[in-house]
Amino acid sequence: MRLDLLEFLLYNKNRVLSRLSIAEHVWGDNFDMFSMTNFVDVHIKNLRKKLGDENDKKIVQTVRGVGYIIKDEA
Repeated sequence: MRLDLLEFLLYNKNRVLSRLSIAEHVWGDNFDMFSMTNFVDVHIKNLRKKLGDENDKKIVQTVRGVGYIIKDEA
């Protein structure tokens, strides 16, 4: 698992990040948008598993059709 992914999500806490912006930041030029269609989703799934993020209240939340977000506890 890439810690860059978690770091990027935490740095941008309370902001919805698109899959493309996550991929560009974390993997840079190594990311090919056409051949890696669910690449970010798989890494988010693995990150959730490592965090034990399988309850109703998830740390990494999906914003359907847009991307992912980590929100502050309120």
